[in-house]
Amino acid sequence: MADLLTLLDAAHAAVSADPENEALRLRFFERLADGEMVLLLEREAHGDRLEPKVFELEDGPVVLVFDREERLASFTGGIAPYAALPGRVIAGLLNSRGAGLAGRDAGRRTR
Repeated sequence: MADLLTLLDAAHAAVSADPENEALRLRFFERLADGEMVLLLEREAHGDRLEPKVFELEDGPVVLVFDREERLASFTGGIAPYAALPGRVIAGLLNSRGAGLAGRDAGRRTR
């Protein structure tokens, strides 16, 4: 099955083509915040307690988010625990932890 482009993909492509364009950058973050994102978890959620899988990178910890379940499965190679939440909710959860968000490519990393 072909990987269909999403609104987030289109916003990312636009800002990548013109990284100095503030309106395009804001549109990307708007899509990220308003869209349902799939957050990779360390283990299955218990009640309302989520434990995101944290990756320690050279410039700080990040968690992985995807805009489609299929992309998460492709990255992990199969079934993996996840939570589907609005991007702004995920960002709020991570803000207090000092972690950033990363997507399936390095161009989608953000703090």
